[in-house]
Amino acid sequence: MTKRIVFDAHAILRWTQKEPGYQKVKSLMVACREGSVSGYMNRINLGEVHYKTIRVLGLEGAKDFMENFLRLPITIVPPDDALIWKASELKAQYPISYADCFAAATALIHNASVLTGDPEFKKLSKVVPVDWL
Repeated sequence: MTKRIVFDAHAILRWTQKEPGYQKVKSLMVACREGSVSGYMNRINLGEVHYKTIRVLGLEGAKDFMENFLRLPITIVPPDDALIWKASELKAQYPISYADCFAAATALIHNASVLTGDPEFKKLSKVVPVDWL
C-alpha cells in the first residue's frame, strides 16, 4: 500500500523558507512524483500558505508561487461537507486552530498521516498519525 501524507501549511512553509525539516518535505514531494507516496493538502491549509506568502512576497509573488505549487503532484482536497463536519468535530473536542483541524480531518478521511512540525498536533496524537518534521 502506498504511504499517504497530508501536507500541513506548517510543512509547506518550512520547505519554502528552507527551515529545519525542509529536506524531509522535499523528499516526500519527490516520492509523490515517483508514485511511492500519495500526497494531499486541503484548500483551507493551502489558503494559509497563500496569505503567509502574500505577506512575504506580495500579491504578485504569491500568485506566481501558487501557480507553481499547484503543478506539484499533490492532490488538493476541497472542503466538502464530510471534511467540514469532521474538522468541526475535532475543533469541538480539541483546543487547536480550526485550520489545523482541517489538516487532521483530511488525514482521517484519506487514511493518511499529517506532515507537520506544529506542536499543536501533539494534542491530536491519539487521534491522527503525525509524521513530525
